[in-house]
Amino acid sequence: MRPAVSEAGYTEQAERAAAILLRGHGVVADAVFDRAPDRERIAQAAGEAGAGFLGLWLEAPAPTLIARVEARRGDPSDATGDIVRRQFERAAPVAGWRRLSTEAGPAAVYREARAMVEDADLPAVA
Repeated sequence: MRPAVSEAGYTEQAERAAAILLRGHGVVADAVFDRAPDRERIAQAAGEAGAGFLGLWLEAPAPTLIARVEARRGDPSDATGDIVRRQFERAAPVAGWRRLSTEAGPAAVYREARAMVEDADLPAVA
């Protein structure tokens, strides 16, 4: 994805998240968030809306993620195995987000993520 398109997408996602939070609803913002400015933007959107924020960093080994991406069919994402490889090359440790392995499958990830959200004691949205 071209940088300008990516930037616009993350900006719009943060704006929409803030608008939804301001209406009293919760939001799950789903994206790669491999760049610090994108992570900061989504957290700031929650803060400006008076909502709590919990960043969950879902992870798996590179071969697993590459296989998952290459197995997609009819998916709206433009990701390819090469894109995943490049993401791993520029990956930096993610501070402040809770790490969550996706190796155990969707049901286990859901249970663990839900427990993390419940344990976070986030303030209710207005």
